[in-house]
Amino acid sequence: MGAINEYDQVQHFWCPLLGQPINFGYCRGYQKGLPCSRVVTCYQAHFNVAAYIREHYTQEEMEAFLAQPPSRVETMAQTLAKVEAEKDPA
Repeated sequence: MGAINEYDQVQHFWCPLLGQPINFGYCRGYQKGLPCSRVVTCYQAHFNVAAYIREHYTQEEMEAFLAQPPSRVETMAQTLAKVEAEKDPA
């Protein structure tokens, strides 16, 4: 079993979320210590990221971070609902 940080310095040419080059170490901890949901797509050309994920994460963790993220519209709707709920606690 390799170290969890063995690929942290591998750089991907363009992060679709941040709009800049980014290294795997950042992507590995993007979601509260779990990898970004796009990690497989972004890093599959750099190393066997699927094997790395299977080696270092449980099935539950994989399901959590590989799940389809909410769309921008869903995120906006959730944020608006939260703001409304905080504004009117009744």
